[in-house]
Amino acid sequence: MTLIPAHRLVSLLGPWRDDGAGRERLAGALRALILEGCLAVESRLPAERTLAGSLGVSRATVTGAYDRLREQGYIESRQGAGSWVALPGGHRSAPDAVVGGPGLDMRIAALPAPAALIELFAAATAELPRWLDHHGYDPLGVPTLRRAIADRFARRGLPTRPEQILVTNGALQALDLTIRATLPRGRRVLVELPSYPAALDAFRAGGARLTPVPITADGWDLEAFEAVASQDRPALAYLMPDFHNPTGLVMDAGARRVAMRALERSDALTVIDETFVELALEDVRTPPPAASFAGRRAITIGSLSKAVWGGLRVGWVRADPALIHRMATVRAASDLASPLFEQLVATYALERLDDILAERRELIRTRRDALASALGDLLPDWRYATPAGGLYLWVELPGPLSTSLSLEAARHGLRLTPGPRFAAAGVLERHLRLPFTLAPDQLGRAVEILAELTPGGAAARPVQLLAGYVA
Repeated sequence: MTLIPAHRLVSLLGPWRDDGAGRERLAGALRALILEGCLAVESRLPAERTLAGSLGVSRATVTGAYDRLREQGYIESRQGAGSWVALPGGHRSAPDAVVGGPGLDMRIAALPAPAALIELFAAATAELPRWLDHHGYDPLGVPTLRRAIADRFARRGLPTRPEQILVTNGALQALDLTIRATLPRGRRVLVELPSYPAALDAFRAGGARLTPVPITADGWDLEAFEAVASQDRPALAYLMPDFHNPTGLVMDAGARRVAMRALERSDALTVIDETFVELALEDVRTPPPAASFAGRRAITIGSLSKAVWGGLRVGWVRADPALIHRMATVRAASDLASPLFEQLVATYALERLDDILAERRELIRTRRDALASALGDLLPDWRYATPAGGLYLWVELPGPLSTSLSLEAARHGLRLTPGPRFAAAGVLERHLRLPFTLAPDQLGRAVEILAELTPGGAAARPVQLLAGYVA
């Protein structure tokens, strides 16, 4: 059981007592570090007297904070063994069926829950009784949540009415409903290269014929984009213009205008995936929403999975009201509505989203910088552009070894998504997506494994395309 040195914990806590040094404030700061993965589960906390001396507070303050966290399940203690980090209910990790077993999982570009989530659940719990005489089904989504989502679009410069919103179980269900409601089997779909693997899988499952348009280090190839739009006449296009997954690039306003006009001329529906739109990490002016440059055939999908927490499973579609009702009709064949309680939580999350994002961005920057530092020290010939937002680095490897390296890494407890999974065809073997969502020490260990495997035989192993879970 690893002991967290008192001076290290003081550093992690930062300015926790801006408004006083009470036990509840210290407990909240410690809880935030636990939920954000800064304090590993089962790591041992400093003794109360030691931490009090390092923080310059009374021992009663630390004792009270530890007691509060014990009550909530974030600390466990035993006489003579001290106190160590835990999670409520004794849940140490997600089930193996979800994360694929022990080890380091870098297939998932998503963060642990923010500290504020406990308060959001408490607020939703307090509101729940007034909904209990309701049947609990709302095929379009709870009205207060639809209004909050519409207001968020309006704040970003895209006027939106609640009737343009359909609440879904995450962005992937939003895409699935779009495909089922709008895309006949066998029709052509314009996709980016690279693109989000789960979206490519969804299009394939829907019988689509995928036509990729490349994205380079300089951005979208607009000439190729216009050529595909005019010559292939796709029925639908799927784009991620904001902190694109996996490159982290942002399509500028001029490129958005060109792309949307090209698609409008070809009479294609345009699906705009804004899953990462809120995760700007630098002080940059982001372009207006891509749907601002499109007409009524634009469909925007998003979720709270990356900005808040994937466990909420709350996403949405923004589209013309007639299309929203068509999607709700299609949905009714397999899923009547999203869970009501999680929608209440999401409504409160949107009310506090700016504050939550401020904390998330600081956490993400720290982890991004930790991954970049480790790569610079151990793998200096791996090339990438530091993204201004999102949750990942899109790394160019020194050779076509992405799949073979991923296979070898899995044997050493590190799970990765190789470059070809991001392609409509088996290319991108020189690329690897590395999310910076694990704790800094875990990111460092992951890079150590990669550095150990890269020299020698990793690239010589047989290549096979890895499928499976990726987010």
